Amino acid sequence: MQNPKIPKILESVDDFSSYVKEPLLDELPISELEITKALFDFEGYPKLELRKSIFENCTFTNCNFDKASFIDVIFNNCDFSNSKLYETYFERCHFVSCKFTGANLSDSVFKQILIKASKFQYTNFDRTQLSDVKFESVDFTEASISEAKLKRFEASKSKFVKNNFFKTSLSTVDFTDNEL
Repeated sequence: MQNPKIPKILESVDDFSSYVKEPLLDELPISELEITKALFDFEGYPKLELRKSIFENCTFTNCNFDKASFIDVIFNNCDFSNSKLYETYFERCHFVSCKFTGANLSDSVFKQILIKASKFQYTNFDRTQLSDVKFESVDFTEASISEAKLKRFEASKSKFVKNNFFKTSLSTVDFTDNEL
């Protein structure tokens, strides 16, 4: 698994919504940002393309990130509860102490991802592709992971209680030190 490729110097952004407004309209990628303590509710960022950036202590509840793309991004202590991330693409991302309770991540792609000490309760992962993904101490209580494709999927010290794995092959997954 590769770590996110983050440059040492990032541009600090105080007003994320204003900063991304024009690039979103023009469908241009955004990169090398540091977004700290952003607080948004019911905002829309569909088709956002963000690279080589860091989100820290941010809250994006009930926001729309449908068909967005995050490559080489670190999410530290962020809350995306009840947000829509349908058909979103994640590559070389780290999620540490994040909350995605009730988020919709269906039909998304996760490649080379680390998710640690986070909450994904009631999250929808239906038809999601997860390749080279590692979960450490993650709570997936009542999450739906049906018809998902798992490759090199690793979970440790995580909680899988009342999950829906309908039509998801778990033959290569080791749940030994997880709670089921």
